[in-house]
Amino acid sequence: MNEVLKLEHIQKYYGSKGNVTKAIQDISFSVQEGEFVGIMGASGSGKTTLLNCISTIDTVSAGHIYLNGTDVTEINEKQIARFRRENLGFVFQDFNLLDTFSLQDNIFLPLVLAGKGYKEMSQRLQPIAKKLGITELLAKYPYEVSGGQKQRAAVARALITNPKLVLADEPTGALDSRSTDGLLRVFNDINRDGQTILMVTHSTKAASHASRVLFIKDGEVFHQIYRGNHTNEQMYQKISDTLTLLATGGEQYE
Repeated sequence: MNEVLKLEHIQKYYGSKGNVTKAIQDISFSVQEGEFVGIMGASGSGKTTLLNCISTIDTVSAGHIYLNGTDVTEINEKQIARFRRENLGFVFQDFNLLDTFSLQDNIFLPLVLAGKGYKEMSQRLQPIAKKLGITELLAKYPYEVSGGQKQRAAVARALITNPKLVLADEPTGALDSRSTDGLLRVFNDINRDGQTILMVTHSTKAASHASRVLFIKDGEVFHQIYRGNHTNEQMYQKISDTLTLLATGGEQYE
């Protein structure tokens, strides 16, 4: 199995001498091709900063991040936007769809920026839209569809570039319970098809669908849980127990 993502001793500081905040102390882990990894932790634990560093939106203060063998910390600013577009797909809590574009045009946007023709874009979209159940919605605008449907369009936009890695930042945060269930089924489906996913979430329910969950505390990896043969319900309980341990200041389990 190929290693899609590798982090080596990542550190991230903010501020200047005498007033330095360490958002990330020292984080190392890797993600294998086809994994669905959840990242959890309290507000201020460093998980969103970590996602921003992996996505190249933010730069690290120390350490290295390798995506598909390329050290993203060494890519210059001129090349980074293209690298991000060709290798990463993004799903955000607030969808980040343009209201003046139809769902189809929102989904096409990364391919338009990459200079692809309409025929190729259409061919790529059809199977993705069918899998996500949004074929009949493509001509509609974001304000005409539900939150769950918006998020499915956002997932389609993330997938249409055939990314090495999908980064999801609180993807269920703005969804009701029913839409959350639907989106998590979508994530499980695309993961079974081989898509690698890294998801930051506060939601125990969302994390219980992952194949592995990393817990971040004070800018470091505190603990991780592997699915193994556990059901979603068993994962939910194990995650809940670990979050309780985090909240009460307990020691890391084995």
